[in-house]
Amino acid sequence: MSLLTEVSEVEKVRASVPDIKESFEIGREDEPGHPNHWPTENGELVGFKDTMQDFFNQCKALHTEVMRAIAVGMGLDPHFFDGYVDVGDNTLRLLHYPAVSREVFKINPGQVRAGEHSDYGSITLLFQDSRGGLQVKSPTGQFVDATPIEDTCVVNAGDLLARWSNDTIKSTIHRVVEPPHSDVDVHPPRYSIA
Repeated sequence: MSLLTEVSEVEKVRASVPDIKESFEIGREDEPGHPNHWPTENGELVGFKDTMQDFFNQCKALHTEVMRAIAVGMGLDPHFFDGYVDVGDNTLRLLHYPAVSREVFKINPGQVRAGEHSDYGSITLLFQDSRGGLQVKSPTGQFVDATPIEDTCVVNAGDLLARWSNDTIKSTIHRVVEPPHSDVDVHPPRYSIA
C-alpha cells in the first residue's frame, strides 16, 4: 500500500468516526517565531498563563529526571540524554473530552474519544482525572485499561525513545475509549494533561 493510499484511508476513518476531544497546546515560551497564544485573562482565567508556565517547567524537570532513570536502566551515564532534552522542546497539551451520550458509542461501533496512536517524542507524562477510558496495548496486542490512580502520572514511551533505544523500549500504543462506567446515559467530561 502506498503512503498516499494509507493517508487517504486514515482520512476516511477519521471522517467516519472522528475523535471526541479538543485541546489547548502550550510550547516553550522562548521559541522564536512560534509564540504561544494565551487567552485573555479575566474571571477564572486570571493567573492561567503563570500557572501553566510553572507547570510546564515542573514537567520539563520531571522529564529530565525520568530520562536520567531510563539512561541508567539502559546502562548509560545518567546524563546521557540531558543534551537532547534540556531545551524543553515539549508540548503541554490540555485535553478535554466533552460529555457524550452512551448512545453515541452504540450507534457508531468503533467510536472512540481518541483513536489508537503512539506519541512522537521521547516520553509522555500523562495526568488524568478519575473518569477512565485510557487503554494501552499490551505486548499480546490486547488493549488493557490504564485505570486512573489518584496523585500519579502515567509515563508513556514515545517513538523517539523507541528509536534511541533501538526498539528495546517500545512506543506505547494507546487510545481513549468509552469510559468503563456504562451505567450512565451521558458520560461526563474527561480531562487529562499530556
